[in-house]
Amino acid sequence: MKFTRSILKHFLPLENIGSEVIYKTLNKIGLEVESFQKICAPKKVVVGKILECQKHPDATKLNVCQVAVSGSEGNYEMRQIVCGAPNARAGIFVAVALEGAILPQVTIKKAVLRGVESCGMLCSTTELGFPAINDGIVELDGSIGVLEIGKELLEYPHFNDEVYEVSITPNRGDCMSLIGIARDLSVALNLERKPLESLKSTENAPGIGRVLQITAEKGHDSSLLYCAMETEPIVIPLCVSLFLAYNDSLAKHWLLNTLNFSTLVSGVILNAYPQTFCQLGKASGENKVVLNIQVDELGFESVYHNGKKLSVIGIKSCLNEESLRDLGEGREFIILEASYIPPKVIAQKVLETKSKSKVDPKVFQRTARGSNPNLQMGFDVLGKLLCCEDVVLYSDSQELIATQNCNPITISIPLIAKTIGTGLDRTKVVQILQALEFKIEIPVDENLLVVTPPPFRHDISSYQDVAEEVIRFIGIDEIPSQPLVLIQGNQNNAESNFYRFKRQLAKKAIGVNFNESVHFVFQDKQKLQRYGFEVLKDELELLNPITNELNTLRSTLLLGLLEAARLNKNNGFNGISLMEVGEVYDSNRNQSTKIAFLQSGLVAQERYPNAKGIKGDYFAFANRISRVIGEFSLQETQSKVGIFHPGQCAKMIYNNQELGILSALHPQIAEEFGLEDTYLCEVDLEKLSSKNPQVEMCSKFQKITRDLSVVVNKSIPYYRLKETISSLNIPVIVGFYPLDIYKDDNLKESISLTIRFELQSHQKTLEEKDIGSVMDQVLEALAQNHKVVLR
Repeated sequence: MKFTRSILKHFLPLENIGSEVIYKTLNKIGLEVESFQKICAPKKVVVGKILECQKHPDATKLNVCQVAVSGSEGNYEMRQIVCGAPNARAGIFVAVALEGAILPQVTIKKAVLRGVESCGMLCSTTELGFPAINDGIVELDGSIGVLEIGKELLEYPHFNDEVYEVSITPNRGDCMSLIGIARDLSVALNLERKPLESLKSTENAPGIGRVLQITAEKGHDSSLLYCAMETEPIVIPLCVSLFLAYNDSLAKHWLLNTLNFSTLVSGVILNAYPQTFCQLGKASGENKVVLNIQVDELGFESVYHNGKKLSVIGIKSCLNEESLRDLGEGREFIILEASYIPPKVIAQKVLETKSKSKVDPKVFQRTARGSNPNLQMGFDVLGKLLCCEDVVLYSDSQELIATQNCNPITISIPLIAKTIGTGLDRTKVVQILQALEFKIEIPVDENLLVVTPPPFRHDISSYQDVAEEVIRFIGIDEIPSQPLVLIQGNQNNAESNFYRFKRQLAKKAIGVNFNESVHFVFQDKQKLQRYGFEVLKDELELLNPITNELNTLRSTLLLGLLEAARLNKNNGFNGISLMEVGEVYDSNRNQSTKIAFLQSGLVAQERYPNAKGIKGDYFAFANRISRVIGEFSLQETQSKVGIFHPGQCAKMIYNNQELGILSALHPQIAEEFGLEDTYLCEVDLEKLSSKNPQVEMCSKFQKITRDLSVVVNKSIPYYRLKETISSLNIPVIVGFYPLDIYKDDNLKESISLTIRFELQSHQKTLEEKDIGSVMDQVLEALAQNHKVVLR
């Protein structure tokens, strides 16, 4: 939002207020000044009047003008000036740059143009350093002050001005208007605002009821106010054109400019329906325009005439340069419309219908942030531009008003004082809020106030919002500095503990040379289905995916790791170790957290003393993972997931529950991704537990190892033997593990398995008979449960 001191002076008495005070005050009350500029017309640029304008004898596009530059009527000092502007003509007041004037891009000197002497220059606003308002020279009028021929232009406030550009936050839709900014400044500077004059109809004008009828469906959210007028095209005052140009709102058509100006000043959304949009027709036996307010095909409240949609309330106006191209230059009958729709209603409807691309951004920006619901104010501002003899304003107006309820807020003065950090005087709070047009009810309790926000303050809904309004005008610099009192309890909870646990595992994985990877939580649904992974139910799918390839929530981390491994392989890496911790979703969209690992190619690069590097294998991969998540066992399994190798796939067992899958990559998939010797693992992180280290007594007696070689049927997995040995609960067995497997044709369907036992006692050094007794117990249990025999 841009405004100038000269335009703001129409609403506030700023004669004794300096520019520094204004922009510091704006920043203080939360209306951040993005830019400030003093703009002044050059010296030796004076008010002139073209008395004669003749075509140049040797140039079709040039005019030779006789211009009065000083003196009085009958005794003018004249200058002959050659001008090529299309709007140069006799009788208009112009800005004349005299010889010696230094303009932003040129210094004025006497010149001869096509054989004709030119002593000066007729200037446009851009040549003077101001925004462009037309395609020719500037035509001065009385809106900038009394025009005196020969008076320097910089003596007029509009051409010796201050331009403020204010950044408006989304919650302050009321300050997207000049009146809103003036309201806040008047409170902050303790100035009395100048009142607006009410729109007055033309004397003896017909009533609007003769020419307009409004019908509407029940339960509408929007409010509408209608007036009617008859007018010739209006000449927009120069000061209005400059204000519109500063805000990039200057149009070529006078009707658009009147509406744009009124909206910028008042904050009311204005629209108009000229005769070309809604012809008078028969209704109830009279010549009337009948406007119907009804819901369109997308659910937006719209204005219809004879079944044709003219505009969408709060979304799109019917007026633009193209639509007004056919509007005649003669007298025209025009219906004026002021509208309001609650910002939450219109913003939610646009979001639900996904129709943001179809809205007029200038209109929607105002309605979505909150336009001014005082519709009459928009017409009062408009009336300033329409107060001329050629305009007939019909008497009365027609309205369709939806009730807008502003809920009262009960506030505690001590609570607000505590929130702000300083003591507050109740009277001061009341004065600030009343000046901001809040309604105040004072209850019996002196510590309380009942506050009702004004209808244009859509952002006020709680006592914190009211506290913010108070502090804005007291001033943050007026709050005394005080040391903070920190009262902090235990911040640990289940979520924070789980987060720390995840990061601990990630650090451990990095410690065994896995590189952490992060991917989108989205995945390609077709890929998930192709490889046999679970996918979301159709009714739970994403409504608006970010891309076609990321069109569903992922149910596994492994596909992302495989894509990353392929990219690394293509970039020349022979050894790839990746891990990722992230969220996945089942078919019912239930969320869980998993950790996944991938190892592909070499686990040690080609470097002395390993000139060919070290290739990874299944059990080395399992060992690396155990160093991250802790000890687990493997049980052979078959999976429906297509990326797992059918012969090298196992369930991971942890605390007697299935933790996840550890598998080699299926050869066909490995070929598809261009990978070799690749192993995968995905673990349900929520089934792991974070355990603190436990102190155990260390025996001072010697540890002894014994190997037990047995012949066992090869169909019996090792974990069955392990379960049997563990169930014996022999205290002196402190550890055991498979050492070697031997296969021979003579063994047929059996194998020879060597298990190494670690034996140690806390009471004594074990003797041979003790060791023999333990080994006999183990052998007997294995023979009984699994029919093993000693080799």
